[in-house]
Amino acid sequence: MRYLRTTMATGFSKRGALDTALRALLFFIPRATPDYDHRLHGVTVWLVEFDDDGLPGREIGLDGAGCPVVLGPNERNYGFWLDTSMRFVDVAGDEIGHHEFERTWAEAQRVHAENSRPDRRRR
Repeated sequence: MRYLRTTMATGFSKRGALDTALRALLFFIPRATPDYDHRLHGVTVWLVEFDDDGLPGREIGLDGAGCPVVLGPNERNYGFWLDTSMRFVDVAGDEIGHHEFERTWAEAQRVHAENSRPDRRRR
């Protein structure tokens, strides 16, 4: 396994009224990352795990303060990087260690579980 920190695929803007209306009209089309859409604008850096074949396996999107915003895959989201044809050699970034990724993954799972509680879900 190899791990990268990258700022590729960041800088998304918040959804506007037109985007929200189109998504409402096309609600019947499944999305790979339904919980990501309203959070991607907050991602400033990605931590991505790649398998021995160079394919993404897990991902964590962090905000400017280094706090987890999104993680995948999980029970509802396939993942942003996992849904691309990008390989390790295609991604510009800095390699990080296994322990840094795993520590951040554990924190991201804790945050995700807390935010997924029925009383905390986005309405």
